[in-house]
Amino acid sequence: MTEFVERLVLKSTFTSDDVDFVSMRRGWVLRQHRLPEGGAFVDGWLTLDGETEIHQVDDVPIGMRYLTVRGPGSTEVAHHIRKDCNLWSTTEALAELSTATTRDDLLPAIYAAALSATDQDAQVVADAFRTVANHPDAEVRQSVLIATAYFPHPALIDLVRELRNSDPAADIRHNAQHLLEALPTTH
Repeated sequence: MTEFVERLVLKSTFTSDDVDFVSMRRGWVLRQHRLPEGGAFVDGWLTLDGETEIHQVDDVPIGMRYLTVRGPGSTEVAHHIRKDCNLWSTTEALAELSTATTRDDLLPAIYAAALSATDQDAQVVADAFRTVANHPDAEVRQSVLIATAYFPHPALIDLVRELRNSDPAADIRHNAQHLLEALPTTH
Protein backbone atom coordinates (compact mmCIF):
# COMPACT_ATOMS: atom_id res chain seq x y z
CA MET A 1 0.00 0.00 0.00
CA THR A 2 1.10 3.62 -0.43
CA GLU A 3 2.81 5.75 2.19
CA PHE A 4 0.58 7.10 4.90
CA VAL A 5 -1.60 10.03 4.01
CA GLU A 6 -1.69 11.47 7.48
CA ARG A 7 -0.10 11.00 10.91
CA LEU A 8 -2.27 11.81 13.92
CA VAL A 9 -0.45 12.13 17.24
CA LEU A 10 -2.18 10.75 20.32
CA LYS A 11 -1.89 12.47 23.67
CA SER A 12 -0.58 10.28 26.46
CA THR A 13 -3.97 10.47 28.21
CA PHE A 14 -5.59 8.67 25.26
CA THR A 15 -4.58 5.07 25.88
CA SER A 16 -4.22 2.07 23.58
CA ASP A 17 -7.40 0.74 25.16
CA ASP A 18 -9.13 3.94 24.06
CA VAL A 19 -7.88 3.37 20.51
CA ASP A 20 -9.17 -0.23 20.67
CA PHE A 21 -12.59 1.12 21.67
CA VAL A 22 -12.54 3.54 18.70
CA SER A 23 -11.55 0.71 16.36
CA MET A 24 -14.47 -1.44 17.54
CA ARG A 25 -16.88 1.49 17.33
CA ARG A 26 -15.74 2.30 13.77
CA GLY A 27 -15.70 -1.36 12.66
CA TRP A 28 -12.01 -1.60 11.92
CA VAL A 29 -10.71 -5.16 11.55
CA LEU A 30 -7.56 -5.94 13.56
CA ARG A 31 -4.80 -7.37 11.32
CA GLN A 32 -1.74 -7.15 13.54
CA HIS A 33 -1.15 -6.63 17.23
CA ARG A 34 2.06 -5.29 18.79
CA LEU A 35 4.20 -6.19 15.79
CA PRO A 36 7.76 -5.09 16.66
CA GLU A 37 9.18 -2.62 14.16
CA GLY A 38 12.36 -0.58 14.70
CA GLY A 39 12.00 -0.34 18.48
CA ALA A 40 8.30 0.48 18.16
CA PHE A 41 5.22 -1.72 18.31
CA VAL A 42 2.56 -1.48 15.62
CA ASP A 43 -1.11 -2.41 15.71
CA GLY A 44 -2.83 -2.50 12.34
CA TRP A 45 -6.46 -2.41 11.25
CA LEU A 46 -8.34 -2.36 7.96
CA THR A 47 -11.64 -0.67 7.36
CA LEU A 48 -14.53 -3.07 6.65
CA ASP A 49 -14.21 -2.47 2.90
CA GLY A 50 -10.53 -3.53 3.11
CA GLU A 51 -9.41 -0.34 1.35
CA THR A 52 -7.94 1.77 4.16
CA GLU A 53 -5.23 0.84 6.66
CA ILE A 54 -4.92 2.35 10.12
CA HIS A 55 -1.74 1.77 12.12
CA GLN A 56 -1.14 2.69 15.73
CA VAL A 57 2.58 3.11 16.32
CA ASP A 58 3.76 2.89 19.92
CA ASP A 59 7.11 4.55 19.34
CA VAL A 60 8.81 3.45 22.54
CA PRO A 61 12.19 5.14 21.86
CA ILE A 62 10.58 8.60 21.87
CA GLY A 63 7.66 7.81 24.18
CA MET A 64 4.97 8.79 21.69
CA ARG A 65 2.04 7.03 20.05
CA TYR A 66 0.48 8.03 16.76
CA LEU A 67 -1.89 6.76 14.12
CA THR A 68 -1.17 6.63 10.42
CA VAL A 69 -3.81 6.27 7.74
CA ARG A 70 -3.28 4.90 4.22
CA GLY A 71 -5.59 4.22 1.34
CA PRO A 72 -8.56 5.63 -0.53
CA GLY A 73 -10.73 6.23 2.56
CA SER A 74 -8.00 8.08 4.46
CA THR A 75 -9.75 11.44 4.54
CA GLU A 76 -12.90 10.02 6.11
CA VAL A 77 -11.00 7.77 8.55
CA ALA A 78 -8.76 10.67 9.63
CA HIS A 79 -11.89 12.78 10.19
CA HIS A 80 -13.30 10.07 12.47
CA ILE A 81 -10.00 9.80 14.34
CA ARG A 82 -9.96 13.56 14.92
CA LYS A 83 -13.51 13.35 16.24
CA ASP A 84 -12.96 10.27 18.44
CA CYS A 85 -9.42 10.65 19.79
CA ASN A 86 -7.51 13.12 21.95
CA LEU A 87 -4.79 14.37 19.59
CA TRP A 88 -1.93 16.83 19.57
CA SER A 89 -2.11 19.61 17.02
CA THR A 90 1.06 21.28 15.82
CA THR A 91 -0.19 24.59 17.24
CA GLU A 92 -0.80 23.04 20.64
CA ALA A 93 2.58 21.28 20.65
CA LEU A 94 4.36 24.54 19.78
CA ALA A 95 2.44 26.42 22.49
CA GLU A 96 3.49 23.75 25.01
CA LEU A 97 7.05 23.98 23.73
CA SER A 98 7.11 27.73 24.29
CA THR A 99 6.07 27.41 27.94
CA ALA A 100 7.72 24.13 28.96
CA THR A 101 10.62 24.42 31.38
CA THR A 102 11.56 20.84 32.22
CA ARG A 103 12.98 18.10 30.00
CA ASP A 104 9.93 15.95 30.77
CA ASP A 105 7.65 18.66 29.37
CA LEU A 106 9.90 19.70 26.49
CA LEU A 107 10.51 16.29 24.92
CA PRO A 108 6.86 15.32 24.27
CA ALA A 109 6.16 18.80 22.89
CA ILE A 110 9.16 18.58 20.53
CA TYR A 111 8.16 15.16 19.25
CA ALA A 112 4.46 16.07 18.99
CA ALA A 113 5.35 19.16 16.95
CA ALA A 114 7.47 17.18 14.49
CA LEU A 115 5.08 14.24 14.25
CA SER A 116 2.02 16.39 13.63
CA ALA A 117 3.65 18.99 11.37
CA THR A 118 2.80 19.49 7.73
CA ASP A 119 4.76 21.42 5.13
CA GLN A 120 2.67 24.50 5.99
CA ASP A 121 3.98 24.29 9.57
CA ALA A 122 7.63 23.88 8.61
CA GLN A 123 8.92 27.39 9.21
CA VAL A 124 7.20 27.89 12.57
CA VAL A 125 8.41 24.45 13.70
CA ALA A 126 11.94 25.25 12.52
CA ASP A 127 11.87 28.58 14.38
CA ALA A 128 10.71 26.88 17.60
CA PHE A 129 13.32 24.14 17.23
CA ARG A 130 16.02 26.75 16.66
CA THR A 131 15.23 28.11 20.13
CA VAL A 132 15.24 24.60 21.64
CA ALA A 133 18.56 23.84 19.93
CA ASN A 134 20.15 26.38 22.30
CA HIS A 135 18.87 24.63 25.43
CA PRO A 136 21.61 23.81 27.96
CA ASP A 137 20.42 20.18 28.31
CA ALA A 138 22.09 18.01 25.65
CA GLU A 139 19.19 15.53 25.71
CA VAL A 140 16.82 18.32 24.74
CA ARG A 141 19.12 19.34 21.87
CA GLN A 142 19.39 15.68 20.85
CA SER A 143 15.59 15.52 20.63
CA VAL A 144 15.73 18.14 17.86
CA LEU A 145 17.82 15.71 15.81
CA ILE A 146 15.46 12.82 16.49
CA ALA A 147 12.41 14.95 15.70
CA THR A 148 13.96 16.05 12.42
CA ALA A 149 14.23 12.41 11.35
CA TYR A 150 10.40 12.31 11.56
CA PHE A 151 9.91 15.62 9.76
CA PRO A 152 12.97 16.17 7.54
CA HIS A 153 11.96 19.53 6.14
CA PRO A 154 14.82 21.58 4.59
CA ALA A 155 14.51 24.28 7.27
CA LEU A 156 15.10 21.66 9.95
CA ILE A 157 17.90 20.01 8.02
CA ASP A 158 19.66 23.39 7.96
CA LEU A 159 19.36 23.46 11.76
CA VAL A 160 20.84 19.95 11.96
CA ARG A 161 23.81 21.19 9.90
CA GLU A 162 24.28 24.02 12.37
CA LEU A 163 24.22 21.56 15.27
CA ARG A 164 26.73 19.38 13.47
CA ASN A 165 29.05 22.34 13.05
CA SER A 166 28.71 24.11 16.37
CA ASP A 167 26.98 22.17 19.16
CA PRO A 168 29.12 22.17 22.32
CA ALA A 169 28.61 18.40 22.79
CA ALA A 170 30.68 16.09 20.59
CA ASP A 171 27.98 13.39 20.61
CA ILE A 172 25.39 15.87 19.31
CA ARG A 173 27.74 16.92 16.51
CA HIS A 174 28.41 13.25 15.73
CA ASN A 175 24.70 12.31 15.75
CA ALA A 176 23.86 15.31 13.57
CA GLN A 177 26.40 14.13 11.01
CA HIS A 178 24.90 10.62 11.04
CA LEU A 179 21.42 12.03 10.55
CA LEU A 180 22.60 14.15 7.61
CA GLU A 181 24.19 11.09 6.04
CA ALA A 182 21.00 9.06 6.52
CA LEU A 183 18.70 11.64 4.93
CA PRO A 184 18.61 11.65 1.13
CA THR A 185 20.58 14.41 -0.63
CA THR A 186 21.21 16.60 2.41
CA HIS A 187 24.97 17.10 2.23
